[in-house]
Amino acid sequence: MIDVAIVGAGLTGLALAKSLLAEGLSVTVYEARERAGGRILSDVDSAGGATVDLGASWFWPETEPRVANLIDALGLHHFEQPDAGQVLHLADASKPAEVMPTTGIHGGARRLSGGAYTLVEALMAALPAETVKPGHRVLSLIDCGTHVELHVAAAEPDSTSLIHAVAVRAKRVVLAMPPRLMLQHIRFQPELPDATVDAMSQVSTWMACEAKSFARYARPFWLEKGYSGSAFVSHAQAVLRELWDASDEQGAALAGFHAIAPDARPQFARSMPMLVSSQFAQLYGPQAQVDEIVSKDWAQDPWTCSELDRHDPSSFPPQSDPLLRRPHWGGRLFFGGTETARQAAGHMEGALESAARLTDFLRPIRHIGPLGAGGLDEALSRFHEWVANERSQAMPRYRQHLNQMLSRQDRDRVTQRAVLAAVEQTYTRALEQLARLDVYVPPPAEPEQDEFTPKVLRAFSGFSKSLVDEALAFNAASCALSNFEDEHHPSGDYLRAITADLAAAWMEFAWATNDLLHTRSPATH
Repeated sequence: MIDVAIVGAGLTGLALAKSLLAEGLSVTVYEARERAGGRILSDVDSAGGATVDLGASWFWPETEPRVANLIDALGLHHFEQPDAGQVLHLADASKPAEVMPTTGIHGGARRLSGGAYTLVEALMAALPAETVKPGHRVLSLIDCGTHVELHVAAAEPDSTSLIHAVAVRAKRVVLAMPPRLMLQHIRFQPELPDATVDAMSQVSTWMACEAKSFARYARPFWLEKGYSGSAFVSHAQAVLRELWDASDEQGAALAGFHAIAPDARPQFARSMPMLVSSQFAQLYGPQAQVDEIVSKDWAQDPWTCSELDRHDPSSFPPQSDPLLRRPHWGGRLFFGGTETARQAAGHMEGALESAARLTDFLRPIRHIGPLGAGGLDEALSRFHEWVANERSQAMPRYRQHLNQMLSRQDRDRVTQRAVLAAVEQTYTRALEQLARLDVYVPPPAEPEQDEFTPKVLRAFSGFSKSLVDEALAFNAASCALSNFEDEHHPSGDYLRAITADLAAAWMEFAWATNDLLHTRSPATH
């Protein structure tokens, strides 16, 4: 019997497998595609030009420490996203593009040398052979009380035909894939509760309705004209809506997100390279006209775009219900993937946050029974000391998130979003710290009899209010926010919205703390 079966070999699944194997657990990862990586995919130029990322690409070290630390730990190299120069805006197809009054729209984003897929390759190289099984589709899950039975079918490469199906038993199962795809491709027995199904159906899938196109060049000629390579196209006939410089150390490239609706793209499939090339040329001149265009339409990928995404293309970033971050089937079934992340959902950072959360739940507890009262008191004291220090880092985190949003010209309710990001980052780190205490707290007979969870939560008394007070004081003295009245002097409605967000974050943190303390018992391993 497998200790943990992981469904999905994207970034969450691979990082989780690496962590759990290091804890001594047996792990198997099943992947429906013929390759690992999920929505991380790079196109390498056989002629030695720029490597372009067809899916995930950017990360921001200041506010996304997990992915930055993993990249450094794996010894991978990265470089700053090219951003210097003028940004263009094409609002009328019959007129030249205008220069926007801004420079630098990527906020210090960085990219991996050799493409984002080098991260997948490095993680795969760190796993024992046969850990990941490409071309294996999980058809159904059956909760057997003490374990979960998976029905897994191998498939012909690049085909929908299944070769054979086998039953596999696992103590725990993690679905490290978009929730809408779970609903579409996996049968659950018993059926999941209506509230869980509803929560899964509401989460949009990152990249599900997106398409990217790239063109490679001998040199970044747009820089010679003072252009950054970044542009926005907003007229009704736009082929690409947002463009950027996709150059790397090996060569020059331009890239863009498609503006044409997903259902309409197949009609333009044959002419799309010409249309994309013409869009580049309209912005950057005849030199941008090329014969070869590299494209990836994720809406045509059945392991990315679900039927729900096709008919309900919700906005980015995906927002998941906290219910999807809780254990299911008595702690035998877990949901993961970047869509379920508490913060940075849709980013590589979110995928790794999800992997870290799952590691906290699934790693073996070294103590074979509950610590004595003295041991619990000592662990609680250590945790309170850690929280006291951690609270002092919340305001610097707020400023980091705020500065990044402003540098990216992202000015929509920045105080609300930056405060929430700083609070959730603190709560996430607190859960990791609790997991490291390695204590087993038996669940009480009745929830109202629980004494330990309230003692843990007491360390955060007044935390969010004090952060809001500090943030508002900072905003009032900030020159950068002086032209934004709602941020400089927020209204009562704005403050109530901030309070509501923080209350929801606190409620989820309290649930997660209780789950972590009382679900991870030796009896469940």
